[in-house]
Amino acid sequence: MATPRELLSAVYAAAGEGDWDRVEALLHPDFVLYEAQHLPFGGEWRGRDALQRCAAAMHGTWAEAKVDVHDITGSDSWAVVVLTLTMTPKDGGEPFSQTVCEAGIFEDDLLKELRIHYFDAAEVTERA
Repeated sequence: MATPRELLSAVYAAAGEGDWDRVEALLHPDFVLYEAQHLPFGGEWRGRDALQRCAAAMHGTWAEAKVDVHDITGSDSWAVVVLTLTMTPKDGGEPFSQTVCEAGIFEDDLLKELRIHYFDAAEVTERA
């Protein structure tokens, strides 16, 4: 049986490769992703395709968005990824980066919930 850390790592690897079928296979049928409400791509995203839909909305907000995963840690039921998201505004503004922590809860060896926390979500909203 894989650990939450291994499972979350597999989700990020598959998403990074654009393998959404593999991502969906790792998500619980009742999966929900939470983004801060005031973000352009904010709110609750539900269903096995939620991560793909949210990623498309997030990437569509920027001229370019790059994710650099730094570390993943976890326990028996959760895992947290620390990453840097570098975003380039569509208005030609300078790229900027945010530290992001994404906390996942697992059930039955599937990612059931992902809560995304930006270091400064207000800046992300302002620069979008």
